[in-house]
Amino acid sequence: MNKKSLGTSYILISALFYGSYGIWSRLMVGAFGEFSQAWTRGLLLLVVVLLLNWKLKFIRKIEKKDWKWFLAIAIAGGINQAPYFLGFEHLSIGTATLLFYASLVVGGYILGKIFFNERMTVVKIVSLLVAIFGMVLIYGFTLTPSQVFPASMTVLAGLLGSSTVILSKKLVGNYHELQIMLGYFICQVLFNYPMALILGDALPVLQISTPWLGQLGYAIAMMLANMAAITGFGYLDPSIGSLIGLAEILFGVIFGVLIFGEVLGAGVIAGGICIILAAALPSLVEMKQKTIWI
Repeated sequence: MNKKSLGTSYILISALFYGSYGIWSRLMVGAFGEFSQAWTRGLLLLVVVLLLNWKLKFIRKIEKKDWKWFLAIAIAGGINQAPYFLGFEHLSIGTATLLFYASLVVGGYILGKIFFNERMTVVKIVSLLVAIFGMVLIYGFTLTPSQVFPASMTVLAGLLGSSTVILSKKLVGNYHELQIMLGYFICQVLFNYPMALILGDALPVLQISTPWLGQLGYAIAMMLANMAAITGFGYLDPSIGSLIGLAEILFGVIFGVLIFGEVLGAGVIAGGICIILAAALPSLVEMKQKTIWI
């Protein structure tokens, strides 16, 4: 399997776990506050990573030149959970999802150009537009003046989310994926715990219950999704990886139909086809060009 195929496989695996976020979030809604759900998940994952390192010894000394990337990734990953939760709490699911994923992909394009000098071809731009059109078909878009702030927070969450995986390309191969992720688990606690205390965020009693099972599922999905995404982006251009990552929308739709009995309408089907086409278009054009040269 070549590097592009390997990267695509990892991104699709990450999309499967990212796509499950909606399931776990529904189990948590009403029990956790915006900041409490973030710091408790960060603390759980921080403990898990440290226990794994105690056995596997994968954490190594960070070289001086890499500290800036670790800090940038940690800060982005640490503060994106609250605005993400805020957006989905105060916007329609369709609008929040559209804004989040559109900014996630656009962020991938911007970061790829700035930090990796990625070449922005016509095909990549067309793919981006087709992907956004597909998301509009699936989710639609409505926004009232009172929703401007949560909308901006959702866009911020998408941009921060793209930063956590794309900037990891600067580190992957030299550090274990869990060490790269460790920073934003720490920051999730440091940033969100004080805010939860100040705002008196809701926190359910620690016991076996639906909200805590949802939190556990969310934490497991987050760890596996981010590990696969960091590895996958190491093999792909940021823009291509971002487009393929939109498969998490399709997985989310499938979960909604199978688990929550949501209706699979014509708009969802047409949008899904657009997203698949957008993800595949750069590779299809590349294959055609190679065939012409042969």
